[in-house]
Amino acid sequence: MGIIKKMTDVLRRTPRSLQLYYDKREFDLELKAIWFGFTTALGIWLLAASLGLLWLLARGAGTYSYGIYIYLQGILGVFLGGLLAGTRVQSRGWLHGLWVGMLLGMLGIILNLEILPQVVTWAGIGRQLLVWSLWGLFGGHVGYYLKENRGRKRASDV
Repeated sequence: MGIIKKMTDVLRRTPRSLQLYYDKREFDLELKAIWFGFTTALGIWLLAASLGLLWLLARGAGTYSYGIYIYLQGILGVFLGGLLAGTRVQSRGWLHGLWVGMLLGMLGIILNLEILPQVVTWAGIGRQLLVWSLWGLFGGHVGYYLKENRGRKRASDV
């Protein structure tokens, strides 16, 4: 009976412990901003992929150009997701953009491993994670910079 009570107590405290982690802000991470940037970037990429697929079907363009288009749209989505995450935080926009890029890079790696596992190499995995993380970091930094400039401009107008 004592073991079951301890297990249920641990499970009951789990959501609150995540909330305590979020409220403490030890690492200055705002999870809502990261989630917003991640979902926005994923939405942009999926929309662009769907439009590109329609273009491919209508025009009969080559699949090589579609692959390049998807890759570039993925990078653009990561940048914009990091930018939006950077505009929603109080500090360290670059860190939030980095997390957006890392999460999307890992999602892309998982999808690549599921679709064509024999084509993926360790060098390709590392390159994708590095490139997408850096684009997310850059987007988060630019987003935070734009937010700070907008705040300074409003303060100088007053």
